[in-house]
Amino acid sequence: MFFHLFRYKLKVLFREKDLLGWIFAFPIVLGTFFYLSFGTIMNNGENDFKPVPIAFVSESSSDANFAKVLEELGKNTENQLFQVTRTDKSNAEELLKKGDIDGIIEDTAGISVIVSTKGLNQTIIKSFLDTYLKHRRVLQQIGSTNPEKLSAAMDILTKEISYNKETSFGNSKMDNLSQYFFALIAMTCMYGAVIGRRCVEDIQANLSPLGARREISPAHKLTVIFADFCGAVVVDFASVVLLFFYLTAVLKVDFGTRIPYIILTAFAGSVIGVAMGTFIGSIGGISMNVKEALVSVISLGLSFLSGLMINNMKDIVEHTVPFINRINPAALITDCLYSLNMYQTFDRFYTDIAIMGIIAVLFIFGSYLLLRRNRYASI
Repeated sequence: MFFHLFRYKLKVLFREKDLLGWIFAFPIVLGTFFYLSFGTIMNNGENDFKPVPIAFVSESSSDANFAKVLEELGKNTENQLFQVTRTDKSNAEELLKKGDIDGIIEDTAGISVIVSTKGLNQTIIKSFLDTYLKHRRVLQQIGSTNPEKLSAAMDILTKEISYNKETSFGNSKMDNLSQYFFALIAMTCMYGAVIGRRCVEDIQANLSPLGARREISPAHKLTVIFADFCGAVVVDFASVVLLFFYLTAVLKVDFGTRIPYIILTAFAGSVIGVAMGTFIGSIGGISMNVKEALVSVISLGLSFLSGLMINNMKDIVEHTVPFINRINPAALITDCLYSLNMYQTFDRFYTDIAIMGIIAVLFIFGSYLLLRRNRYASI
């Protein structure tokens, strides 16, 4: 009997065009808009650095070593820092005025820099010049006091010293825009509440004609509820998997390599989303229109707090009311996806999954109590 009811429920849900539009189509459309809005930013990153255009003004008595350094930094290699134009001062000022260059390095009565605005490129020019002048002063002082140590000093100053080590804590390219796609998956899971509420409507005689017919059927009420719940979870889980496939295969969004754990997160999210909708639909004393509005508001509200509209919203909540992130299913889903990408261990992931399981059980048990009370109240 269970499998018959389960198969029947799947057929019914997949024929609900308006329901499938919100569950299947809307997340894909929203994900597409996300990608069109900032997908290029995510795919590019640090490889977009372009050499800083500068003008170099010098005289015959200029520092020859400095000119050689600029020449090396201006060579067309992967480490090119500057795009150098050697010219006179009047032409350099004209180029700066037009915005063709970001700064002028002048080596006439001393080395100086001229910029017209503040920005990253201007900071790079000034930092380079400050470093060169500092090293030149050090070498001049050593050359005048301890010339025998000049060679060793040159080796130290020209040696590339790294004080930081780049370490990957995860298995994908993470940036602050990835949170939008994490929250989008969480929203799709939360939209399972729409199906859960609809399932409750279809099993109660006082809410729909279909519920009245099913109320007098010989099937056990718990079997009917369980079959409908499983059918709703399968439909919502299918929508999340479809969205994940679209984001990774079509839009090329990087979610890392821990795909089975991401699928587990999606399944747990679908269960908790449907359970939440079942609980809201089981509340007596309010109309189905109000329940439908509650499902929409709560689902979107939880998704908003997880970072769907503002990517750092979950961090803001964490620093103000951290308890909300511990009970917000959407925030737990995004935290699962974040931990899978950022941490080598699974401690945080398993903790989030356990909390989601507890919340789902509470929703299911609460729905059982409410449906049981509603049934006795209607006798």
